Amino acid sequence: MNAARVTTMCAIAIMAGLQLPANLAHADDVKLSGFPSLILSGGTAKSTSYSMPKPFENLIKADTLDVRFGQTTLDQVQKEFGGEIRKRAEGPASANWLCYQVALDGHASNLWFISNGEAGGGSKRLLTMVSAEESDTARSGCSQGPETLTMWVLPVPGLKDGAPQLQKTFGESVDDGIIRYSNEHGPDANGVITLQALVYRLKGGEIDGISFSQIAAK
Repeated sequence: MNAARVTTMCAIAIMAGLQLPANLAHADDVKLSGFPSLILSGGTAKSTSYSMPKPFENLIKADTLDVRFGQTTLDQVQKEFGGEIRKRAEGPASANWLCYQVALDGHASNLWFISNGEAGGGSKRLLTMVSAEESDTARSGCSQGPETLTMWVLPVPGLKDGAPQLQKTFGESVDDGIIRYSNEHGPDANGVITLQALVYRLKGGEIDGISFSQIAAK
């Protein structure tokens, strides 16, 4: 796979579906924070990007909930795990999310479920991104998650993994910094193109931040 430098706005606009302005007006008093905020504000757009030869499976098992992009809604996540749905908006740009302080795979972490504007089906609030980062303290707007939300099953390497697992899975990795992997497939019989992105942050060869995103467009 050939590495390519992603230009400042392109990857975020296409793969995340929405770029949130830094001065985004708020619908409540809580800002989106942590690793997903870094991604959606364009802070990772210049990181080295690699193509995934095949898409990741659209299924994340979070405790008893099966999460699928474009199908699972924030309301379903809230019904399962509780918490308060937050919203930030300015004109057509908006994001809704839930955030929990949990212990994922033995790591104290913040876990976000995010729906981005039109890519998330507007009022349907379909999930377009799931993100997590290791942290001993809760980020702004993150409530204490249920005690049962301590394990998740991912289709790709997660917080318990590191550079060797990324190298084995994707053929490329870094020991320190941020790395992106993306896949575009389609169109399907309905003319829909699906775009997927994975963003990892590594420190000392260990993954301490991860983000999945998927959007579909004609």
